[in-house]
Amino acid sequence: MADYDRTTGAPWSETDLDQLRILAAEGTSTSVIAVQLGRTEEAISHKSSQEGIKLTPASLNPYDPNTLDS
Repeated sequence: MADYDRTTGAPWSETDLDQLRILAAEGTSTSVIAVQLGRTEEAISHKSSQEGIKLTPASLNPYDPNTLDS
């Protein structure tokens, strides 16, 4: 298994915030954003709330096969 470097407790850079905004606007799920930014889902939810960034609800997750049209 590959090493996984999580940035727990690290300050958010402008690059991190830009990436968060882009991924949220694309409708990326919180769990995928968390992996891509190396942070917890709670950190993503908290920071997006602070910054006024709207996240896609889990029920509308575009990667969830249960939400795809048949």
